[in-house]
Amino acid sequence: MTKFAVGIIVSFLLAGMPLFATAKKPLKVQIMTDFASQINNDPLNIANTFMLDIEKQLNGAIALNFISASRLREWQQLHTMKDVCLFNKTKTPERLQNAFFNTYPIMAFPANRLVVYNHPELPDSISLNDAINTYKLTIGITSGRSYGHEIDDYIAKHPNSFITLGGTTSAYRLSQMLFQNKFDAIIEYSAVFMSRHGNNPKAENVRYLSVDKTTQAVFGFIACSQSEQGKQAIALFDQALQTPEIQQIIINSHKQIFAPPEQSWMVGALQDAFETSASH
Repeated sequence: MTKFAVGIIVSFLLAGMPLFATAKKPLKVQIMTDFASQINNDPLNIANTFMLDIEKQLNGAIALNFISASRLREWQQLHTMKDVCLFNKTKTPERLQNAFFNTYPIMAFPANRLVVYNHPELPDSISLNDAINTYKLTIGITSGRSYGHEIDDYIAKHPNSFITLGGTTSAYRLSQMLFQNKFDAIIEYSAVFMSRHGNNPKAENVRYLSVDKTTQAVFGFIACSQSEQGKQAIALFDQALQTPEIQQIIINSHKQIFAPPEQSWMVGALQDAFETSASH
């Protein structure tokens, strides 16, 4: 090879180096979360941990920056900024119109329960209509949160039947107010409530009532801004969530946080979701 040819090749490679360097820069994503790490000094919750596992799996392709925000503000930021993503969010028709959602779930929960304190007279399964109109319960909910299509639909049609709290710590404050008898009930996942208050002696008098006409398993997904950055982030998240390593981490964690029979229900629902998504 002539010196001239070698010089041409070297010049081409040197010229291309900045392009390769740029391509390797991580996609920066702002992760808005209402998880308040200051409560009980917990630095992370399980969904936070999954997001960090995904970031690690992507090996420098993405860089996540976690920012505390209320449920209402996090959606506002997603709509006004181009590089925002939220995690552990349920898919609703309205949200699908305003955000990019990934394909694979990162969490599975049993349907939200009506969590009651000191109400042994109530049946194990109840409709929201009976809870409010027959048993005259005052029910607290979190502003900006989706509780699943069936419950959301009832709340939208009867907003004055619920007491709503906003802010980053609203979910935690609701459970505290339940123990103070300021509410008769709140709507929450049983596993979430147990993880927050399992060591509280008052929890012995807490019951988790099934809400009529709700689905058995609810999935949490990742939602991102409807922008080019958001689209790229969604693609990367699904790339990681397709790997057996991340799927096994998620499944094993669900085995630890749920007790039978909900454990087998949630693990089975996740396995089905991973397989169904992969086949499409």
